Amino acid sequence: MILPEGKESKQSLLSSISSTSTVSLSERSTSGHVRSPLSDSSIPPPRYLEKQPKTGVTYTFLPQTIPANSMIMRPPAYLEDYPSYYISVNMNCFTPCSYITTIRRDGWDGEVVGEFEMGSPGVRKLNTVYLYGNEVPMDEILDSSTKIFRGGTYLWKRKGDLGPSTVDLYWEGCSTNNSTLTCFLGKEKKVTNNIAKFLPPTMLRRPGRPKDSQLTRLEVSPQGQVFLDEILLSALIIERIRTSPPAFKDLPSSMLKELF
Repeated sequence: MILPEGKESKQSLLSSISSTSTVSLSERSTSGHVRSPLSDSSIPPPRYLEKQPKTGVTYTFLPQTIPANSMIMRPPAYLEDYPSYYISVNMNCFTPCSYITTIRRDGWDGEVVGEFEMGSPGVRKLNTVYLYGNEVPMDEILDSSTKIFRGGTYLWKRKGDLGPSTVDLYWEGCSTNNSTLTCFLGKEKKVTNNIAKFLPPTMLRRPGRPKDSQLTRLEVSPQGQVFLDEILLSALIIERIRTSPPAFKDLPSSMLKELF
């Protein structure tokens, strides 16, 4: 499926933020980051949507038992044309304490969107990120400034044609709710740049409580849909970092490989 809307609407959206902190449509189309062999590479993501959404979309993470160690991020049921993301975690057979998270689109055998590998404290294994056919050390694409109680800020750095990411995303932990992460388009926090929120559950499971309130969710604005792959991948990495043991979590990503 191909977006019927022209490139001008997306260009006006991105240019309204900042020319230095966003990505032009020509960069997205010429970087070789083709989502599907059936897609028109001249049209920027999301090529899997028939039209750009006019309202925000809330995706829900649903744990799965088959396969083990997996979950599916689904849009609301009424949005039939929106993609689901299939997320699995597997052990590195050569380094049993290092785990690889793989993200696929629309099925367990679907297109691989990206991967990242992170080891437990004490593992002498480089943490890496794979996206759009490129793999880089994690510290080259993610800067973190963690704080106690899962707070902190994180910058998912734009790499252009030389690396996997083509957009800057600024993530910030909420000061009043330390489980929520807010994503901004660009290198700094601006109200107009707010494009996504990562919302882990805040209540323990109890009879009678809404099931949705006990599941992790990802809220994405219409602007954020263009960068949904990067938003999801960076959110999963950041959540892994900030829920890791303190000796691992409280160090910037550039120091993780030097810890041992």
